[in-house]
Amino acid sequence: MFVNLDASAQKNPRKVKNYQTRIRSDIIDIKQKSQKIDFIDNVVVEREDTSLLANKMEVFYLDKVSNKNASKNNSNIKEIKAFGNVKMFNDEFVASSDLANFYPDKNIFILEKNVIVNNGTSILNGDKFIYDLKTKKGNFIGQRTNNIIDKNNAKSIDDRVTVIIGDDIQEQKKHFKK
Repeated sequence: MFVNLDASAQKNPRKVKNYQTRIRSDIIDIKQKSQKIDFIDNVVVEREDTSLLANKMEVFYLDKVSNKNASKNNSNIKEIKAFGNVKMFNDEFVASSDLANFYPDKNIFILEKNVIVNNGTSILNGDKFIYDLKTKKGNFIGQRTNNIIDKNNAKSIDDRVTVIIGDDIQEQKKHFKK
């Protein structure tokens, strides 16, 4: 199923082309009173050159009556929350995480929990990754704590952001698993 929730897509397709948000999934559950749509199984969101995939996504939107700013921000979507097996793809990198949020009015993706970003020559691991579609830049945020002791394994865990830089991807994977 395909859903396009952008209000001005019919008015001026040339102008909106860069701002359209496309969503596809196997199952869709629309809850008009709460202004929420659940997309379930094989969910894909596409915005500009970036795609977000997940097992489930919740889309929170504004209806035409309450969305007085629709002409301003070109979107009825307030927020998209993604859950389970989240993956993000674009020309710059591939990323994965447990959770993600997308804010179309700000053009920002936020990936959280077990985030891994691979740009082909470097692998980054952290707690939170914020990516801006306009600037094409991302910020990585790690845990605030350092050197936590894992009581079960009796060894130190460092939850700071980890970056592995190199040319050989197989060599990177060996070091990254340690």
